[in-house]
Amino acid sequence: MIYGLILAGGKGSRLYPLSRTNEPKQFLKIINEKSFLVNTVDRVTPLIKKENLYVVTNKDYEEKIREELKDFKGDNIFAEPSNKETPY
Repeated sequence: MIYGLILAGGKGSRLYPLSRTNEPKQFLKIINEKSFLVNTVDRVTPLIKKENLYVVTNKDYEEKIREELKDFKGDNIFAEPSNKETPY
């Protein structure tokens, strides 16, 4: 069985000025009418069943992730209590 993990907790500093804290890149709609997050889910679902796909975000973006991925099971979205950020 194959599982997938999408990291979607960035704070919006690396794609500045398009991406900001209140609208980080995972929510931007640059390529088409869908966010980067939704486009990512669309790309991997032919390979991985949605019930085996997980998203990790931070608590600040959890509600927005749930809005973007309405058909995701609630247990497949994890919200970290604090942002740890990966080093540059």
